[in-house]
Amino acid sequence: MEISGLDEVDNRIVALLCENARLPYSEIGQAVGKSRVAVKTRIEQLEKQGIIRGYHAEIDAGAVPGGIQFILDIEAEPQCYEEVLRKLSVSNMIRKIYGTSGESHIHAVGIAPNSETLGSYAGHLYRSTEGMRKLSWQILLTTYKDMERGVEYEIRHQEHEHLEGSAGEGERPEQ
Repeated sequence: MEISGLDEVDNRIVALLCENARLPYSEIGQAVGKSRVAVKTRIEQLEKQGIIRGYHAEIDAGAVPGGIQFILDIEAEPQCYEEVLRKLSVSNMIRKIYGTSGESHIHAVGIAPNSETLGSYAGHLYRSTEGMRKLSWQILLTTYKDMERGVEYEIRHQEHEHLEGSAGEGERPEQ
């Protein structure tokens, strides 16, 4: 990952932290050719600028027994938008909440113990939240790329070629 506006050393530091946020300053320093103190100073500056927002344990919903990751898409009445956000923010199943384009649209990502719990939660959320126009949810099956925590490809090379070459027979994909 390369972040525009950062020098080569800071980009390398960010990449190393994305691979392993627990690396000691001394190991990062060895990898980028800087002292432990210089690396610490650079990381503190990246944190102060908001480029590094935190260090997290990454939970794999697929590894949690019966756990599933899901997406909620919500359209709220404009006057009730804040209340919908509040309801989502207090749920321990919701991990991320985004405001999206469109009038009062919300996109939330979460982890549920199972599909039955997700269905119950979504139904309760819809019935108990005033001003919710529309609610839909999807279960995430596979992560193909995640730039926040590094890049992971779970598509085998052959499957990827099949997806890229999916134009009709005898046609070339548009380029």
